[in-house]
Amino acid sequence: MKFHKILSAGLLSCLLLTTGCSLEENNPSGISTDEEWRTPSGFEKKINDCYFDLIRIIYGQAEDTYLMVSEAGTDIWQDAVAGGSNGGWSQILRYDGFGATTGMLSEGYAGFYAVLNSCNAAIFYADKVNGLSQDQIDALVAEAHFIRAHALFNIVEHWGGKYLPTEPTTAPMASLPCSKVNDFYSVILDDLKFAMNKLPISQSVRGHVTRAAAYHLYAKAAMTYATYTDGLGNTDALSQAESTDLLNEAQKAAEYLINNASELGVKFYADVEDVFDENNNKTNEEALFVVCHSSITAYNPRGNYFNRAWKHPSAFSANTAGIYLDGMVASYATSINGFDVPKLAKGDCYMQPSKYMIDLYGENDRRYAAFFKDTYYVNKPTENDGTVYVWTLADAQRYNLSDVRVGNPAFNIALGDTAVYLSRKTVSQVERDACRYAIYNLADNYANPSEPLRFFPSLKKADTPSLYAGSNANKPYSSADCIVYRLGETYLLSAEAAWRLGNNQLAVSRINEIRNRACTNKDHSMDISSGDLTQDFLLDEYAREMIGEWSRWSTLKRFRAFESRIARANPQIKNFDKNIHYLRPIPLAEIQVIDNPLEYQNPGY
Repeated sequence: MKFHKILSAGLLSCLLLTTGCSLEENNPSGISTDEEWRTPSGFEKKINDCYFDLIRIIYGQAEDTYLMVSEAGTDIWQDAVAGGSNGGWSQILRYDGFGATTGMLSEGYAGFYAVLNSCNAAIFYADKVNGLSQDQIDALVAEAHFIRAHALFNIVEHWGGKYLPTEPTTAPMASLPCSKVNDFYSVILDDLKFAMNKLPISQSVRGHVTRAAAYHLYAKAAMTYATYTDGLGNTDALSQAESTDLLNEAQKAAEYLINNASELGVKFYADVEDVFDENNNKTNEEALFVVCHSSITAYNPRGNYFNRAWKHPSAFSANTAGIYLDGMVASYATSINGFDVPKLAKGDCYMQPSKYMIDLYGENDRRYAAFFKDTYYVNKPTENDGTVYVWTLADAQRYNLSDVRVGNPAFNIALGDTAVYLSRKTVSQVERDACRYAIYNLADNYANPSEPLRFFPSLKKADTPSLYAGSNANKPYSSADCIVYRLGETYLLSAEAAWRLGNNQLAVSRINEIRNRACTNKDHSMDISSGDLTQDFLLDEYAREMIGEWSRWSTLKRFRAFESRIARANPQIKNFDKNIHYLRPIPLAEIQVIDNPLEYQNPGY
């Protein structure tokens, strides 16, 4: 007999502090665990358990494969490794060799089920706690209800109608029953209704969920469920009336959050550059739900193994096949020989934005500059006086530049000055050869759209150099918090719900608020009209605003748009099958330990 292993992991306690997470695994009181959970301090620990695997496995402190699972295999991301030779990473990005053996799937699947088990335990003990008022208990357990809804939403959207426990799993299981997608959403929406009523508006501990997040996720979940009129996967198809009711609920929740943002303790930044300004990372006012990481090793579940989410879409990997220069080195130094230099950490260079994605930003759209890094600086001298970089033949050839610059003092670059600039506009060869630094045309990077090179702009939303951690910039981590949900997305959700309901006036208004804050002069020159509002426009706008925020795959699924968008924007993907790939495969590690693998695995895998 086989036994289900993943869900029987022990529950560890986590006390989230303003700077991160501290573990309390021992029980110095000597009382039994069951007795302890019924005490005020024990129940608070049980609530803290719910956050533990969000930090430890899903959002940053493992290999952060869930970023790939939730973003890759879509229209806006491509494999940065030539020929699809990067194992499971390439499989997810391309759907080549993709299936149950793709190991990158395991972290998110196991992580969310571990989170689910912790939340079920917290909810189970809520009516057994002594020494707290009912209001205090409700405020605490509402956190568990929100996090359970978040876990279930991610599970059901990626893996479909699978195992749906609502009580803590305390023993291995020989087989896993499948539940309908409808059953998942029944629990998700009920959990979020409770959370919207009972969560506090503010928390003394950063990272603990607040009421605003519940309104946001309710809007997102209700609208997503409304799209199941086609009975996708293990679903009883919704009627049009049921779908419309859900869309109205989604609209109501999103609009309530937007219109009462200040009272709910959040803020729609007026300037797009503030949204992911690294100085705002630990105090971000637009964030609705964050997963915290800390520069203090003892506060992190994995110790000296901090946030890695930002590394995968980073183009600088100290590899001569891409952005590289003898005058650039992975380094945390900020001053060299009296010159100010920026920190430069080695990324993974696994995933890059598609050319279609880059071209979505118009000239006046400041989101490109706010969200992407296209400029690199000299931070390593190669001249004896220790102040400049001198061009080498290999470096000139890498950027297709004239060798006139090689060893030529007229082209020397001082420490801290621009070394490489990736240009969206095509710059002539004459101009490039005349420039002291390297200008690389992005059109050249994407000359072969199915196999782009590695000279691409890095996503910098989660890249916060001031919070780099570890002692080695070649193996960097970050103590930056992961912003999972934010108010900017709420505006798009409201617009989408309004569009689906035929209220284009409201939809256009919300979209224009997003677009005008990104507009160079905020002069409404980027505003759209009702005639511009199509499904493709909405998906383009989601891409411009939300790239890299754990949502692209589920967004395309909600619109049932994989086929059309991949054909439009990502020629690298050749094997997408609509009959298979609207669900992710159940990982082999799960299938091998249950007695009903054929029933439990998704079709086609």
